[in-house]
Amino acid sequence: MAQTVTDPSENVEVAAEQKSREQGSEKTKKESKGSTLIMVISVFLGLLLAVGLFLYLPSQVTKWLAGPMPFLENHIWKSVFEGVIRIIIFVGYMVAVSFMKDIRRTFMYHGAEHKTIFCYENGLPLTVENVRKQKRCHPRCGTSFMILILLVGIIVSMFITADNPFIRTLIKLACMPVVVGVGYELIKLAGKYDNIFTRIISAPGKLLQLITTVEPDDSMIECAIAAFKEVVPDDGSDNW
Repeated sequence: MAQTVTDPSENVEVAAEQKSREQGSEKTKKESKGSTLIMVISVFLGLLLAVGLFLYLPSQVTKWLAGPMPFLENHIWKSVFEGVIRIIIFVGYMVAVSFMKDIRRTFMYHGAEHKTIFCYENGLPLTVENVRKQKRCHPRCGTSFMILILLVGIIVSMFITADNPFIRTLIKLACMPVVVGVGYELIKLAGKYDNIFTRIISAPGKLLQLITTVEPDDSMIECAIAAFKEVVPDDGSDNW
């Protein structure tokens, strides 16, 4: 019976190819683990920065100023002062980043998104001409949601009597689900009804949207229309 003679060079090539695949697989696994680790560290640092800037720092600054400003010993005034500091930090950050070229372009797309949604909600055909005529400040914007959370946080923190900044921060963190839940319900009301109350609660967010939204060009409007058509449901289930 004839035997097939295998070329030794073929075996070497197969072994080299298999080794290369194994090395590539190991490299991919290492890169994946590295990316995951970087993501975890980034999230942790982001949360730490957010807690430090918006919760701990206002409490600490208020404690420092309580000596020359005795009225800050009152927990109600303390809560209001802390809330004002948080709002100043948030608005200041938005103003600062708005001067960045890429962020300004993002804000232009943000404006195109709002105009497109207004056009749809007004029952008009989604054309560039119709969208361009719409307002760019929308009551259901995430910017409005953030401001509402900061304002609701002031009211909730009025019931926190602890003086230690660290303890106050921990209690505020524990109260975040309540603050976010109330803010969510308020923004739903603002998007569903148009009355004096909803206009009042929408006003701070709309003012801030003058920073976070910019008038878009026609190409951005076309992009917003195309994106909107891909996600809007046909059964009307998007009705708040």
